[in-house]
Amino acid sequence: MPAIRQTPLFHAHQRAGANLMEHHGWQVPAYFTWAQKEAEQLSKNAGLSDLSWMTKLDLKGYGLKTPPAVGSARDWCLSPQHYLVTCEPTKRDALIANLRSFPASRDLSLPPPVYITDVTSVYAQFLLAGPRSREILRKLTSLNVSALQNLDCGQASLAHVPGIVLRDDLEGMPAFHILVSREYGESVWEAILHAGHEFQLAPFGLKALEFLGGGA
Repeated sequence: MPAIRQTPLFHAHQRAGANLMEHHGWQVPAYFTWAQKEAEQLSKNAGLSDLSWMTKLDLKGYGLKTPPAVGSARDWCLSPQHYLVTCEPTKRDALIANLRSFPASRDLSLPPPVYITDVTSVYAQFLLAGPRSREILRKLTSLNVSALQNLDCGQASLAHVPGIVLRDDLEGMPAFHILVSREYGESVWEAILHAGHEFQLAPFGLKALEFLGGGA
């Protein structure tokens, strides 16, 4: 039986009294209170969820002069010939196989066209979503959040920690995926909750995400 993996926020979720469940081999919060209440809170104000279990692939190489073909996954351009791809864990192997099928150069002195590194466990990944999410994010970063359109990404310090912000709206609501190095996961999670206190920000689990149609 495969081992159950823990996100960087596992102990914080335990302290918060979250009801945990197994999801794609990870222990994640199913809910903190109950799903419908968390979904309603998210829709009305804002919510914060731990999505560290999502697959994250770092792609680099001269074969990335155009965006990679990633199907239903998300590709985020971090710099020229450098992409971050995020997807559900069930899509990981097929996606990697597809990316590795990229035609190689006949010149053996050249490096591979695309280097693929699985950085899933390198980052803590949070989803900050809801009508007040932009106001909360503005308190945490100098990134021009207003200029960040759906499916845009940016890199900036967030709560004094280098991070990546990916905008991927949820059911018509502003939603931002925030990635920081896993060792800063707990401190950034707490900083986001503190910044969102005046906006009634509350954590939500996977069941609320499924309730809103954004789960897997």
